[in-house]
Amino acid sequence: MTEKTHTLQAVRQFKTLKKPQRLSDEVSRQISEKITSGEIPLGSKLPSESVLAQEFGVSRSAIREAVAKLRQDGLVRSHQGLGLFVADDLMARAFQIDADSLKTVEDLRDLMELRIEMEVGGAGMAARRRTHGQLAKMRAILQRMREAMDRQEDYTSLEQDFHRITAEATQNIHFRDFVQFLASRLNTSRVLEKAVSPRDRNISAKILREYEEIFQAINIGDPDKARRAAWWHVLRSAERLGLRGLQGWEESRMTLIGDNYTPVCAAADPNPKKPDYIPPPRSCDCHAHIIGPQSRYPYTPHRSYTPPDAPLTSYQEMLNTLGIERAVIVQPSFYGTDNRATLDAIQQAGPNFRGVVVVDESIDNAELERMHELGARGVRINLLFKSGIEVSDVRQLANKIAPFGWHLQMLVDVSEFSELDTLEKLPVEVVFDHMGHMPTSIGVNHRGFKKMLRMLEKEKAWAKLSGPYRITCQKSMPYKDTMAYAQTILKANSERVVWATDWPHPCINVPMPNDGDLLDLLCVWAPDEALRKRILVDNPAKLYDFSE
Repeated sequence: MTEKTHTLQAVRQFKTLKKPQRLSDEVSRQISEKITSGEIPLGSKLPSESVLAQEFGVSRSAIREAVAKLRQDGLVRSHQGLGLFVADDLMARAFQIDADSLKTVEDLRDLMELRIEMEVGGAGMAARRRTHGQLAKMRAILQRMREAMDRQEDYTSLEQDFHRITAEATQNIHFRDFVQFLASRLNTSRVLEKAVSPRDRNISAKILREYEEIFQAINIGDPDKARRAAWWHVLRSAERLGLRGLQGWEESRMTLIGDNYTPVCAAADPNPKKPDYIPPPRSCDCHAHIIGPQSRYPYTPHRSYTPPDAPLTSYQEMLNTLGIERAVIVQPSFYGTDNRATLDAIQQAGPNFRGVVVVDESIDNAELERMHELGARGVRINLLFKSGIEVSDVRQLANKIAPFGWHLQMLVDVSEFSELDTLEKLPVEVVFDHMGHMPTSIGVNHRGFKKMLRMLEKEKAWAKLSGPYRITCQKSMPYKDTMAYAQTILKANSERVVWATDWPHPCINVPMPNDGDLLDLLCVWAPDEALRKRILVDNPAKLYDFSE
């Protein structure tokens, strides 16, 4: 046997115990600390049961209980006839939370931090991916929770059910299984929360309202609102447990999750190549952004990224190089509902430009009429970046813009938005940005992508052949893995497809593409000239109301 596997003969210097509530817990704690610190080497043999009992000054039954716990934690293993050994690889041991060790409020600090990260993230995913069946289950759980509160019965198990269904609604099997694994351990904080809180209906009513806020946000499909509601709930739970002022739990972070970091974007390539392909007259770039100057058009502080200026003059120079005559300027997320930069650009550029704006449900008809006269023809709903508009506004907005013949432009990952089928029932047409904005790693057979294709087939929606670098798994042109997406969309209904540069390509994680190359890429996707004319000229004229 190697030196490592011989019984350790050195004095271990364990501390004689002074009769804690559970002697076995203290025994396992001391041995665990010496193993994880490396004081007892991996693979080494532990002393016998009788020797450990003598060192600790406890009974052999306490040692057996401690060893059972160490074995459950994956720290030790038994070899029949040889004795007890430290595990060879601590990285392989099972993840554990010892509910019995959570005796005080302070013991719960780490557990509450785990709750806040898991519950906030899970609520956001659930808001994007939940099904009608899962919403019905959540609604039923809340009703049972109300009834239990009215009868002054314990409802902790119903809270656990709510979080279990929320985890299922993420459609992420690993997250679901991990939440299920942690359920009983996380429940400890909820049980203690009620034990240390006044047992009256006011506390229960507050807890119920918090869960209702989470459900409402998930129900309307709003990830930001769901994360805020979950954040608020865990903060209030912490307060009820007496935990206040924890680092990173500030109220400001709760109200504006993720607003503290706004990465700066690279600028567009200032030297666009003249493409090999010569586009037909009246071709249209159906998606671009005009940005700045910031001194005149300030960004919202609650944005997801910070772009450099991209003025109209630079954009028009790029269009001239490509041979594109028409364009659609789309309101970017970092301007929120302040559409001045977009509207000023299309007014300055003239009748060959159109606009897509961002508004909320409070917009009145007079303002919509003014925007229509300036060239606006659609409203953008942005579910990927902060834009100042909630998902719950969709139906109200659709009803308001329908009389103007406008469309709703959706920036959404179709693999994560479970309510695509409800968009078919809106009184306006829907346009999907960037080929559905679904990563190519998912594939064209995903149910969300197929739903988008069915909407194209039924002439309920349009799709933009744009932003291949936003969905590719590759780093450079020609983004070959996006070809299947583009051609599958064209096969579904080529009369409902338009093309765009997405200039100046804000907030991308690949090297900046050249716009001339992007136009040539269209020839790879659509090798037929008649098809390209439909995509570049005929379809945009119909969608954006360009006159011949």
